[in-house]
Amino acid sequence: MKEQNQISFDLTAGPVMTSEEVLVWSVLSMCRGKSMAILGPDIEALTGIGYKRVQKVINDLRCHHEKFIGSGTCGYYLPYTSEELAAVEHYIKDRAIKALATWGKLKKLSEEEVLHQVRLDLKAAS
Repeated sequence: MKEQNQISFDLTAGPVMTSEEVLVWSVLSMCRGKSMAILGPDIEALTGIGYKRVQKVINDLRCHHEKFIGSGTCGYYLPYTSEELAAVEHYIKDRAIKALATWGKLKKLSEEEVLHQVRLDLKAAS
């Protein structure tokens, strides 16, 4: 079996978290690796935060706090190996591309127009 390289994250870096983010992150920080994944309803039970809200908090942790959080039918987890991190990155990129392609079709935009708008939005966000 191929040896997997463990990756590490600074679990404390970034902007100040809300109390809900701290609760959810404290649970997720124990779920290192896909084999340790936890389901959303289990996070709800441990934190007392409703499942829909847990999903929102996880999205905020990903977007506003730049936390790499993997997810799938197995639940949520922090990537433990470089392979798991690559899978999370692929999933995020694939989801973003599909969403942008859908948006472009709905707006009847060319690929160039979609990319131009993305560049403008990224510039405005930084």
